[in-house]
Amino acid sequence: MNRVEHQIGFILKSQSFKENSLIHQVFTRDFGLVSILSKGSKATVSKYGSLLQPFRSLTLSWVGKSDLKTLTSVDERVILPSLKGRSLYCGFYMNELILNFFHKHDAHPRLFDMFNMSLTALSNTENIEAVLRQFEKTLLNEMGYGLALEYEADNQLPIEPDQYYFYQPGYGAKRENNAQHPEAILGSTLIHLNNNTLKDKTELKQAKRLMRRLIDSQLDGKILKSRDLFN
Repeated sequence: MNRVEHQIGFILKSQSFKENSLIHQVFTRDFGLVSILSKGSKATVSKYGSLLQPFRSLTLSWVGKSDLKTLTSVDERVILPSLKGRSLYCGFYMNELILNFFHKHDAHPRLFDMFNMSLTALSNTENIEAVLRQFEKTLLNEMGYGLALEYEADNQLPIEPDQYYFYQPGYGAKRENNAQHPEAILGSTLIHLNNNTLKDKTELKQAKRLMRRLIDSQLDGKILKSRDLFN
């Protein structure tokens, strides 16, 4: 049987299987998304049940030739700060994005590292919107939809901080003369989004609107449950 030992991963979602077992969707650094069965983990005497929770940095081992692997061991790699309130909802949002956009066994180590960093940052900062924008930007880049935030798409002129732009998915930023256009975005917002330095309230609001539009264009009408939880 195929065996994997001591793989770093995070549980994104779990569902019941039979009476005392669970099937977990696990995001791992080297194997991407993996479905893993933890036998008997719902039982009160289970030695693994308390560890198999979202937002815990785990070291997992499993066996299996089929798409559904069987857990053989799990340990907590490092203890991450607990997510609470809005940060917890943001964590569920990141989990849901990964589950919606990536295929099984498709490794994305850069996204994994950003996910790990984002979980720590969500628990240690009040500027959670900036954390989410950085994660979303990395996610889109790993999907093959990297953002062009330094130059205008039409003429390759540098983005100017005091000018307004319209960002067209799959094309880039174009100069927008109407500052009142609902999708107009300041050049400074694009620059700070590119540099991961968003702080200003207006820029944070504009960046959120932009990233939501770009992500929604990839969801193809699908509704994210985590957004309803956040609301």
